[in-house]
Amino acid sequence: MKNFCLACVAAICANAATAQEAGDVSVALGVSTLGANIEAAYQIDPTYRVRGALIGGIDFDYEESDDEADFEGSIELGGLALIGDFYPLQNGWRVSGGLLFSNSELSATGTADIEGLGEEDVTISAAFVNDIAPMITTGYDANFGDSGWAFNTEAGLIFTGGIDLSFDADNAAVQDQVDDDPDVQEAQSDAEDITLYPYVSLSVSYRF
Repeated sequence: MKNFCLACVAAICANAATAQEAGDVSVALGVSTLGANIEAAYQIDPTYRVRGALIGGIDFDYEESDDEADFEGSIELGGLALIGDFYPLQNGWRVSGGLLFSNSELSATGTADIEGLGEEDVTISAAFVNDIAPMITTGYDANFGDSGWAFNTEAGLIFTGGIDLSFDADNAAVQDQVDDDPDVQEAQSDAEDITLYPYVSLSVSYRF
């Protein structure tokens, strides 16, 4: 039994080493909290890897209607990520850091009840303060033997720097009132406090 266990450990270690040889190239397809993922990766050596990911595809309608506002628009999530992976144990577990070049945004138009003016036409837009947002993650690559296929998981945080939320009116006089409206100021303050965005992804990859 002891020899059998040692043989199993040796086999696992061998598969881990084989899965991360210098010069390996892999592609992956999956989903994440920013939309669909298409990734390409290059293994520098058994410890370090670099990845590029095109993320996006989440595009849905936004609608809000109450006694004080009535807006319609859309929300798009996505961007381009450049990531470096570090495999401290040279197995499937990794810690990663990189940059997200974000194109996530909200855009909506409608009317709002502005204090002192009543209902006015207003355009809302929102985006990450950090157009180039740092991100840190950890993940695991579960290889299917020597087939080249693997199941990949990843979870971490994107440092958005806050959400830049703006309310734009048609003319300067209305804009001054919009900027001074307590509800607008509260919404902008709340958006500025959203400095982290959760990033979770699941994908299947193939190593060449």
